Amino acid sequence: MIDKVRLGTTKLLVSRISFGTTPLSGVSWKRESALSPEEGGRVLRRALELGINYWDSAEGYGSHLHIREALKGVERSNIVISTKTNAKEEYEVRKCIKTSLQELGSEYIDIYYLHRINSLKELRRKRKVIKALVKLREEGFIRHIGVSSHSHRVIDAVVELPEVEVIMAKINKIGYRTESPPQLMLNALSSAYDAGKGVVIMKVLAYGKLSIREALEWALRLPFVHTVCIGMRTIKEVEENVRLYHEIKEGTKS
Repeated sequence: MIDKVRLGTTKLLVSRISFGTTPLSGVSWKRESALSPEEGGRVLRRALELGINYWDSAEGYGSHLHIREALKGVERSNIVISTKTNAKEEYEVRKCIKTSLQELGSEYIDIYYLHRINSLKELRRKRKVIKALVKLREEGFIRHIGVSSHSHRVIDAVVELPEVEVIMAKINKIGYRTESPPQLMLNALSSAYDAGKGVVIMKVLAYGKLSIREALEWALRLPFVHTVCIGMRTIKEVEENVRLYHEIKEGTKS
């Protein structure tokens, strides 16, 4: 089983490897064909059996229906689901939440991210959207508010926003196709961790430039990262990633 950790100051316990669902719907960088919701659901349920309880999606990924299928016959409270919104205005958010909940077949979303906020100007523009998310959190439709970003400057700014509890950031060890130099992003994530934010990282495979072993060995050793989001498409990939996780963990002990 994959170990779980508390995600920042939230009460969520998340697996150290999380499931990026874009490959299920064929919209990842690999551009593979989409799986049916039933096929994707089986992959997600196998991941849950092996301890991967955090599943990430977004509006436009097309994987909400795969998650919906995977939720059938399992205990909802055992799973952490995140999705993301591109809503630009306060009035859009409630509609986006309603759509996502219907697609997911869930009464609530554990983490709701503002998607790909990559400039301070954009972050400032989303202040009213964040305010709307606070209200939706109070109403129980979402449990926690997050921001996903490729910019270390945005991460530094989000550290100062008490409403935002979780950060998802793009980073890999070689800085391939990253908007921020790796060390600057690492510094920002370390500060976020110290401030009590949940820290999730993505794109650690550097779009295939790194092997899964090389990427995970680096990412899992970062002391300020709670979970590493990896795109997966097949049961074989899930099982291999879990095997590698345990090999890396044992290697760290020795």
